Amino acid sequence: MKNPYFQFSGGIFAVLLFMVCLFFVFVFLPISIVAEAFSKLGLTPAQGVLMFIAILVGRVVNLPVYTSERLVVVPRPRSMGFSVDEFGRPVHLEEEPANELKKQVFAMNVGGCILPVLLSITFLLGMRTEGHALESFAWIGFALLMVTGGCFALSKADPFTGLRVPLFMPALMTFISVFFFVPEPFRPVAAYVAGTLGTLLGGNLLPLLLPRIRNSVGAPLVSIGGAGTFGGVFIAGILAVLLA
Repeated sequence: MKNPYFQFSGGIFAVLLFMVCLFFVFVFLPISIVAEAFSKLGLTPAQGVLMFIAILVGRVVNLPVYTSERLVVVPRPRSMGFSVDEFGRPVHLEEEPANELKKQVFAMNVGGCILPVLLSITFLLGMRTEGHALESFAWIGFALLMVTGGCFALSKADPFTGLRVPLFMPALMTFISVFFFVPEPFRPVAAYVAGTLGTLLGGNLLPLLLPRIRNSVGAPLVSIGGAGTFGGVFIAGILAVLLA
C-alpha cells in the first residue's frame, strides 16, 4: 500500500497567480485603503503609505512614562534540565518557576498612541487655518465625547495584558456619531480624531484614572494604545474616515 502524498499539478502560472492574490489581499489592498483614507485628510498617497508603515513599526515600541510603586507578580517560564541516574540513563528534571515582583510600568505605544495623537493635532490645526475653527471644533468635540463615552463603557481590564476594547466597536461608534451628526465638510477629520483619541481616552486613559480598574490590571507593562487597544485605534481612525 502506497503512502498518501500531496501533488500539485497546477503549474507555475497557478502558483504565481496565487502569490499575486496573496500580495493583493494582504499588502496592496490594506496600503491602498490607508492611502485613500489619509488622502481625505489632506496627505499625499506617499505620505499616507509612509505613515501607515510608521504606525505598524511603532506598534512594537513602548516609551515608559511612569513607574508605579505598586508591585505586580511576573511569572517566570518553567525551566527544564537533564541529568543521569546511577545507571547512566538520562533523567528529565523540571523545576517550578520562581515568580518575582516588579514595579508596574506605564508606557505610551508609538504606533497606537503617539503617532495618532500627533496626526490628530496636525489635522485639527489644518481645520483652524481653513477658517472653520469654531464650528468644526464643536462638531469634532461632540463626536469625540460620544466615542469616548462608548469606549469607556466597553473597556475591560485584563489582569495580564492591560485594558481591552472590542476590536470593531470604536470604528462603529465613530461612524455612527460622525455620519449622522457631523456636517459633511468636517467628517473626515472628525472621524479620525474621534476614532483615535476617543478610543485612547475612553479605552485607556479614563479607566486608568479609576483606582478600582487600575488596581485590577496586573500586567507589569501597561501600554496606552498598545495591546488590547491598538487594533481599535487603527481601525477606528482609518475605517471611519472611509465610511464618513
